[in-house]
Amino acid sequence: MRTPALLPQQLADDHTLIAQRYAGYFIGHSFRAAQQRVGPGAIQIDERTPWREPAIIADDCPFCAHLSDEDVVRRVAGYQHAIDIEVLRPHSLAYAEWLSCGDGVVDAEEINIGGLIRRRGISASPRNRRLFLERNAANLAVRPLPVIDLPLRLKRKLCIEWNHLYCVWLEQHPDVTYDFETREFYRDVAEAEMAPVERSKEWWFGYLPANPLARGDV
Repeated sequence: MRTPALLPQQLADDHTLIAQRYAGYFIGHSFRAAQQRVGPGAIQIDERTPWREPAIIADDCPFCAHLSDEDVVRRVAGYQHAIDIEVLRPHSLAYAEWLSCGDGVVDAEEINIGGLIRRRGISASPRNRRLFLERNAANLAVRPLPVIDLPLRLKRKLCIEWNHLYCVWLEQHPDVTYDFETREFYRDVAEAEMAPVERSKEWWFGYLPANPLARGDV
């Protein structure tokens, strides 16, 4: 029987380190942000080292074979969304207050409070999160660089490097398989070995490669 294979945090960290190499595109120098830390020294920019575009090309790995422009855009947007959630966490109260007033939000809903209909921003909206971060950039503990604004060629190279990361991880774990239809890593185990498992972590599910014939699965 099939059971989801949960991916380690180290793989998420490796995703971020790769993305940070491309973030240097926006500032012209090598860029490095500390994991799980804010404040002085959390962001390091090496002004002695000019940024250079990575010389990355696709190969014949199965992940690269499924990589379309649509998937590139979706996967980078999913990564940006995950980063925005983390950056926004220390500012959750200010974000909630902004949503409650409904002023300038992108995605909103109408709620009934004491018989009065009020417009309120949707907290889970990626577009609302991004707009709030952009408007309040000067007050953030850490400013997330907008990888969604990378040129398409760089987004594609970023996804190719992520693809190769998956391939290496699968080689190290031969009992794990990837399903392009469901975008899940899984193991085939005997029913007697089955144990309750959580669904795979959201940090990677949003920006894994999909089957090109299953575009409704976003």
